[in-house]
Amino acid sequence: MAAVTGLMLAFAVPAAGARTATEPARDTVGVFDPTTAEWFLRDHDGGTTRFTFGRAGDVPLAGDWDGDGVDGIGVYRPGDGTVMLRDDLSVPISYAVRAPAGGMPVAADVDGDGRDDVAVVRAGWLYLDTPVQGADPIPVRVGDDADGVVAGDFDGDGEDEIAVLRGERIEALVGAGGVGLEVGRVRPVVGDWDGDGVDTVGGYHPWSAYFTLFHGIAGDPSRVILGYGSAGMLPVSGDFGPLPGGDDPPQRVVGLPALAVGDSGPDVMILQQALAERNLYRGPIDGEFGDATAYGVMALHKAMEVERSWDFEPGDWRLLADFELPPLPVRPDEPDRVEVDIGHQLMFHIEDQRVVDVIPVSTGGSYWYYSPRNDAVVPAGTPRGDFTLFHLATGWHCDSLTGWCIYNPWSFTPYYAMHGYLSVPEYPASHGCVRVTTWDSDYLIDRLFVGIPFHVWDHYDPETNETTP
Repeated sequence: MAAVTGLMLAFAVPAAGARTATEPARDTVGVFDPTTAEWFLRDHDGGTTRFTFGRAGDVPLAGDWDGDGVDGIGVYRPGDGTVMLRDDLSVPISYAVRAPAGGMPVAADVDGDGRDDVAVVRAGWLYLDTPVQGADPIPVRVGDDADGVVAGDFDGDGEDEIAVLRGERIEALVGAGGVGLEVGRVRPVVGDWDGDGVDTVGGYHPWSAYFTLFHGIAGDPSRVILGYGSAGMLPVSGDFGPLPGGDDPPQRVVGLPALAVGDSGPDVMILQQALAERNLYRGPIDGEFGDATAYGVMALHKAMEVERSWDFEPGDWRLLADFELPPLPVRPDEPDRVEVDIGHQLMFHIEDQRVVDVIPVSTGGSYWYYSPRNDAVVPAGTPRGDFTLFHLATGWHCDSLTGWCIYNPWSFTPYYAMHGYLSVPEYPASHGCVRVTTWDSDYLIDRLFVGIPFHVWDHYDPETNETTP
């Protein structure tokens, strides 16, 4: 394998002593609780082996790090890029290395040497080791719309192929010409479930907590449905060899309970992670249900067109499971833009034709008010149309005549702006500007730019691709 240099995101794991596996050469599944770092590995007889490795917020990994034919486990820490690997469960840790932070890890044996390496997808690129000693890493374009990446020996040739998850579909990426199937709203898992030497794609349904394991690459009707784990847990798969078993399986909890401001704990952390994955939340994953989490829940309710509440209501986990963005205008000449959907009271920040932020707003309230500046009663309405953000003024700015203060205003007309404000209710309430929370206003400073298109409309018809005021 190539040495780790420069921008290389993949790294080889040092060889270690092999051990002999007595289990059949077929994979099994398990789950990892990202709130407690607890692992639950299920053996072929239905027994569970439970242990703790890593810490809260880690991403689980499984692979044959030492080439002995049996998979070990590992964790990737998105915050700082730490990777820790274990060859087997008898040692606390085998290797600790550092990879780039903030990416998506995948374990794969791309050169057929029998040992898995870990690569990290970041900023739309996957960097792979080359089989030529001393060669530079091979960058592979994944695309900014990649929601995940998986690897497996899909053709039985002894080498792993890489495939990428885009929305609900697994697509070929590196050498995986046979991979291309709808997986639905699942977290994909890959394994050789029947011991025939060929890996197939399965899925873990994160809110209903069950695995669907197919024996055919294109969704063969021959499948196994296995309920295991709890909502919010992350799936793992591999041939872990003989496991001790004898532990209690994870408590099976489907969905999430009702939550509200002031609540804290693992359930809140799972909610925050789910909201962030859907671009509805930009705050810390800290397990504290504060104002930022409440606004993420409000954005969920607005997008799914249900009663707008700041609380995570009973059954709202189904909204997360079925989440879909409202349809948005197609503008091929504007890959980066902002869409303000007054009907949903949401603002969509789009980069490279992909929605990266869904932000709750409050626009003009359609009422009449007295304007000291105009010395007249005027309507409170937000102008509709196609604009650009042409000026940013950072910090608080107060009108000397009215005393009204706005935060980080981005002007889109000489008289109206998108700005931070202390009050952003769930309904249209402003005099005409587009209000966002102060923390979202701070977040957007480094993500928007002067000249970005800014569109404001009431309704969108996807059949005609037209908006109406």
